[in-house]
Amino acid sequence: MAVIVRRKNNEPLSSFLYRATKRIQKSGVLLQARKNRFYEGNTSKDKRWRAAMQRLEMEQEIHKFLKQGYALNEAVVRARKMMKGITKK
Repeated sequence: MAVIVRRKNNEPLSSFLYRATKRIQKSGVLLQARKNRFYEGNTSKDKRWRAAMQRLEMEQEIHKFLKQGYALNEAVVRARKMMKGITKK
């Protein structure tokens, strides 16, 4: 939804800006833009499934490193590196 506001002849810039901002606020364009700003569409079932599998694999890697005696934060860092393929298994 577009709002078109044209400057009148010999209209001061300050009054034009005041009039334009009022018209934009009344139109609801800003409100709609703020609502849609962080909108994420529905993810497909396959994407959700893959994300869940990735989380489970990450939990297993963290658990493995915790069993080896690493601290929690170090186990998380090592598991992330493992998942990205930076280090070998």
